[in-house]
Amino acid sequence: MLNREDPKSLAELLQNFRWVDLSHTLEENIPAWPTHARFGRALYESYELGDAACHYGLMMSEHTGTHMDAPLHFIAQGDAHYGTDEIPLERLAGRAATIEATGLSPRETLTADHIREWEKKYGSIERKDRVLVRFGWDERWATGPEGRRFLEDWPGLGKDAAEYLVEKGVSLVGCDTLAIDASGDEKFPAHYTLLGSEVYIIENLKNLDLLPPFCTFMAFPLKIRGGSGSPVRAFALVSG
Repeated sequence: MLNREDPKSLAELLQNFRWVDLSHTLEENIPAWPTHARFGRALYESYELGDAACHYGLMMSEHTGTHMDAPLHFIAQGDAHYGTDEIPLERLAGRAATIEATGLSPRETLTADHIREWEKKYGSIERKDRVLVRFGWDERWATGPEGRRFLEDWPGLGKDAAEYLVEKGVSLVGCDTLAIDASGDEKFPAHYTLLGSEVYIIENLKNLDLLPPFCTFMAFPLKIRGGSGSPVRAFALVSG
């Protein structure tokens, strides 16, 4: 039994889980939203050049690779207008439901009825849960020209589904696509619905096919004052 007052007990418990990495590697020429800064790095120190250490400077968007959207990314004012530095850490770790949606066509959206059917089969999504949607789009992720397929015609979360998850009181919603809204929808209904209700968004996840219906999920952003988003290292803990 876990002794909550003993850090060693918790550490030993964590080693009994299988750790699943859900983040893409940050490297040059990865897929990016067309108007966002591309990832790059510059060498500042190198042992080959006589320095004592190796050190790179990084250049990227707040929304590079696997990343989290803070509410102010879309919410211009009000209680939900805040950045990654104000996101409560406890909202970012805990039970997660992974919903399979690989049968959707390009640009099609996941509906609230799809989520309800999933719940009938696997169990109810509860207040403060995290929800991960597997569209299977991470299979298109690649560097260079091959990665262009990732940037085209992805499916997304429908407005009614976003509203349903807000009603359920979930903490965050993640996906393995470039954006939570389907490609071509410039009204961004899922972004406005979720972020306006302080439901955080994680995009560009991978390996969701390795997760059971429910698992433990964690992802933490950089503490950027007024940050509209941040790359994250997302992972899941799976029993067995």
